Amino acid sequence: MTDFKQLLIDPESFGNIPTDRLKSIGSAADDMGGTISHGIAAIGAILASAAMNEDAGLNTDAVADLGWLLQSLGKLSSGLDGIKTRANSRIELRSPQKEA
Repeated sequence: MTDFKQLLIDPESFGNIPTDRLKSIGSAADDMGGTISHGIAAIGAILASAAMNEDAGLNTDAVADLGWLLQSLGKLSSGLDGIKTRANSRIELRSPQKEA
């Protein structure tokens, strides 16, 4: 399986990216992470409802597929959070020092 890190921007390259672009990257990563979190919550609600359905039950293959999906989404979400954190850190390093 392909690692999501290959699909995401490499935080090591942030040194050459303009500050406005870094802000956009951080914001986009935050927005995508929020979308993923809401999607995971929705999947959890659907999974719980399906488990309670005595007529349809849960297919073991579908449960395994959901498990793999949730694992992938969790890794992607973590990667996005790392990108957001690194972008914000790089912006902070560029900010002029505040005098006390």
